[in-house]
Amino acid sequence: METKKLLISSTNAMDAEMLRKVDSFMKDECSFEKKDNLHVRLLIEETLGMLKAMTGNYSAMLWIEAGKSNCRLHVLASSFMDINKKKELLSLSQGKNAYAKGFMAKLGDIIENGILNYENVMALQQKYGLGYVDVASMGGNPSEIMFSWSLNQYKKSLSEGEEGEKEQTAWDELEKSIVASIAKDVQVGVKKDHVELLIDMELTGK
Repeated sequence: METKKLLISSTNAMDAEMLRKVDSFMKDECSFEKKDNLHVRLLIEETLGMLKAMTGNYSAMLWIEAGKSNCRLHVLASSFMDINKKKELLSLSQGKNAYAKGFMAKLGDIIENGILNYENVMALQQKYGLGYVDVASMGGNPSEIMFSWSLNQYKKSLSEGEEGEKEQTAWDELEKSIVASIAKDVQVGVKKDHVELLIDMELTGK
């Protein structure tokens, strides 16, 4: 089952009207049990908060696909700000994204940079280090997904990597994250002109 789509922009993410639309969306489109409904609502709120924190102008579509035992939150986003504009904005904080602390902040950084510039996403592999697959370098079609990131791959890389301060901080961020604790997996697929976020959640029927 696929629900209707919510249109989100840089001007309306997390405003009062958008939150009312989310409530209406959940009521009309999602026939989950109480606990599952709460978890889906939390995933949407966390996603909207992440989008709200992104710099520049963008538009995004949000919808849900649900089966008997699982559901998937989709967000398809594109931006109208070029990479030079973002560099100009980030120069105010010595070239660093001050928001990129915590799991959802890093996820937003991946999405934001992915929309703007494929090569800039590649730099995030060095910045955050784990969980990436470069589809283009593996012979993938550049017109399709060029780059992807997975929460499960990220966790696997952390567990198999060295045990240092950076890794411990990453685990702490995951433990504190609502999305990381609720979601079965989170994936980001980067194409030339847009980014798709997928959040998978198991339904408990409660």
